[in-house]
Amino acid sequence: MFWRLFRHTGIRRRGLLCGAVLSLLSAGCYDDAGTPATTIETPPATTTLAELRRLYAGRTVRIESDIFVRGRVVTSDRAGNFYRTLVLEEQGAAAELMAGIDGLHNVYPEGCELTVGLRGLALGESYGVLQIGRLPEAGSGYATDYLGSRAALDAHVFRGDTHSPLRPAVCTIGELTPDMAGRLVRIDGLRYAPETVEEATWAGYKRFTDADGNTIRTYTRAYADFADRAIPECEVLLVGILQYTSGADDAPRYLLKLRDETDCWY
Repeated sequence: MFWRLFRHTGIRRRGLLCGAVLSLLSAGCYDDAGTPATTIETPPATTTLAELRRLYAGRTVRIESDIFVRGRVVTSDRAGNFYRTLVLEEQGAAAELMAGIDGLHNVYPEGCELTVGLRGLALGESYGVLQIGRLPEAGSGYATDYLGSRAALDAHVFRGDTHSPLRPAVCTIGELTPDMAGRLVRIDGLRYAPETVEEATWAGYKRFTDADGNTIRTYTRAYADFADRAIPECEVLLVGILQYTSGADDAPRYLLKLRDETDCWY
């Protein structure tokens, strides 16, 4: 850790600091500013994402203890549908990290393993997905806030050596449950089924049905690079991050947030 460097004085301190900087610049992935991801002295995980999900009490709370969780990145912001956030998944549980910077796919590509230190951060929930971020300002209306800078990320996020993309969980609409929110899932045998006369492009919420009449909706930001592209008229399979909202009868209404256009296969 850099704080250890400052125990030294004089030439030795300057030499160690320069060595550390050169070491960082010679390895790792780079963001838009050319700075590598943190890959040194990864702390051990003290709990799992599944346990963190179980401990969440339904309201935003600041973490005051040394808790570390680990997961692999299952999203990419390259296409613009995930904006300044990334989703971690491990052993059937997931959480969204509210990073707050651009070019995350350059620093934390899909499949890389991250350990996140939670002390000083907050847990919240949005669309059923557990979030890790800063405590939001009073009255903001958001569950959490962005960390907002590379320095803040480097203080909390440690990248390991493992790089192995996770395969999506293959399931049907009928098999979806709220505790799967945040996970990368794949659903086969779907057809676009608009509820009204609308342009058949990905932007916004789009309804799909399976052979049994079950429904799921996709969500695509207007700024995503595939937002204006046509939705296939044939049967498709979709891959994405599962979310949900509550319907009028309090039953979960599931959403699928695609990472890019290649998450639709036909």
